[in-house]
Amino acid sequence: MIPSSADRRQFLLTLAGGASAGLLPALQPSTAPTPAEREFLLTEGLTYLNTGTIGPTRRATIDATLRAWEALEANPVAHYGQFAGAPMIQDTRTAAAKLLGCDLDELAITGSTTTGMNAIAEGLRLRVGDRVLLTDQEHAGGLHCWQYLARHHGVELDVVSIPRTEHRSAALVDAIAKGIRDRTRVISLSHVFSSTGLRMPIADLSALARSRGVMCVVDGAQAAGAIRVNVRELGCHAYATSGHKWLLGPKGTGLLYIAKDAQVAIRPMAYEESYGTYTNSNGVVNLPAIMGLGNAIRYLDAADMAKVEAHNLRLRNRLADSLAAVPGLTIVSPPAGGQASPLLTALLAERFDRKTVSRALLERHQVAIRATHPEFGFNGIRFSMHEFNTDADVDRAADAVRRELTA
Repeated sequence: MIPSSADRRQFLLTLAGGASAGLLPALQPSTAPTPAEREFLLTEGLTYLNTGTIGPTRRATIDATLRAWEALEANPVAHYGQFAGAPMIQDTRTAAAKLLGCDLDELAITGSTTTGMNAIAEGLRLRVGDRVLLTDQEHAGGLHCWQYLARHHGVELDVVSIPRTEHRSAALVDAIAKGIRDRTRVISLSHVFSSTGLRMPIADLSALARSRGVMCVVDGAQAAGAIRVNVRELGCHAYATSGHKWLLGPKGTGLLYIAKDAQVAIRPMAYEESYGTYTNSNGVVNLPAIMGLGNAIRYLDAADMAKVEAHNLRLRNRLADSLAAVPGLTIVSPPAGGQASPLLTALLAERFDRKTVSRALLERHQVAIRATHPEFGFNGIRFSMHEFNTDADVDRAADAVRRELTA
């Protein structure tokens, strides 16, 4: 029986804490699993190096989400009626604010990076002739919102080309600086490029934007959960990220940060009432998924994001070293150092097709990666390493690539 209203919040938090509550049977693998297979629901024998596309969710997080869902559905109005679920959501927001290094009243829960970027673009209320500065490496999820404003509201877009070989922080800042014009109102760019894994010098770019009276908006889909992110240190005005990639949370969740000093300028309709979740301005939400996201975030926070980042980069560098001498393949991601991220991208020789290679790696070797996005205009494959991956995973991936390209 669900506890009375006085105990309901603690009850749901217990459910969201993980498998220890014991209300649902644990899923048991049929054979001795690898560490990742034990912790996740990954297919037996699959080497998963594709978190940058969709991250797997831990068993404990799935169990927490399902338990919360079952408890909520036992008496829906007790938790959804008159925003009764708000206290439980606050715990996820609190965990997320801690992870990103911001205050609770600067943090909103969304459905994805894309919905967060859309909210920022809508909330800025740009006018005809206002300009937005972008790079040519922006993912569609962080680009379409500005294209919409250009198409329907007369906003002008300026695009700075970032060569794949340019990894120097000072040169990247200089390229953006040269793109700023008199009516530039926004600089919008990715923290980590989904194309090459280049980590942009966001703190320097935010300082540049502020010195010119321009808003700095960051698409953090490939950063939060992969590397340590502190939005206060980055200095940006707004930051959007997703729960379903590196945060390892339920699909259909995301986070949106809007700095206090930007909240007058950025006023999304969904957060007009407050940055809280499940309000009159954003309506009914997926409370179980949000509670599951809190579970996932607390796991990464307990693991220490500095250690997670170091682990991810070590694996990334190990893989880069292993692939360096493979014929028909050229690493285009930054070398080890400050501009590198856990995403590693390699350019394929013209005789290979990126989709054919990625499909062969999965079907013949059980190694899951992804082919590069076609909009970035190069024939490549991308690997993304996270905290559940091991040396054996990257060694197996390197061997599979070598076999495919030299067969």
